[in-house]
This record gives sequence, C-alpha cells and structure tokens, in this order.
Amino acid sequence: MQTQSTVLFSGRPEPFGGLSNEDELVKACPDKFKGDNAWSNYAMQLFYKGGNIANWKWKTEDKTERHRQLGCFRGLLGTFGIKHEHKEAVAGWMLSEMLSEIPEYVPGEKN
Repeated sequence: MQTQSTVLFSGRPEPFGGLSNEDELVKACPDKFKGDNAWSNYAMQLFYKGGNIANWKWKTEDKTERHRQLGCFRGLLGTFGIKHEHKEAVAGWMLSEMLSEIPEYVPGEKN
C-alpha cells in the first residue's frame, strides 16, 4: 500500500518545469489544502518571492530523500500544465509531507 508521501514524490521532474504525475496529484489532493491554508500560503510565498529554506525542519534525515522531495516540489512549482490554484494546493500538500512544521518565511538573498 502506498502512503501519501510515496504518491506525492513518485513523479519525475520534467526538464523545463512540471512533474510527470502532476495531474494525478491534483485529483488526489486533500480538500484541506484547497483555499486558504497555511502550508499552501507558504508555498506561494516561495513561488512568488523565492526564499531561504535553511530553517526547514525536515521529517526525514535521509539527504537523498530530501533531494528527491525538493526536486518534485520545484518541478511542481515550475509547471504550466495545471491551473494555478491546483499548483498552490498540491505544493502545500507536498510541504506538509516534507516538513514537520510550517517554517517562518525568510526572504532569499538578492544577487
């Protein structure tokens, strides 16, 4: 039996943005991530403004798994294949499975 985390991060990030299973994730996304949700709001701050993720408290200590999850998250944020509100909901769902708590938003450094 697949867990939510397994389903969420089973896709493959596409070379120019997107995730191979993004349509399936939209269909499976729990209702609590649709509309106003703190996880989804944080995901959109990262999407619109970028940000520093050094303060993230990951659920896993496995660096390979973290890298895979972050790749899926970035792939999803880069998609043009799904509606924005679906991207927002699924991105929040992903973060809720990746992290043990919603981090405080920290802007990224300007180059």
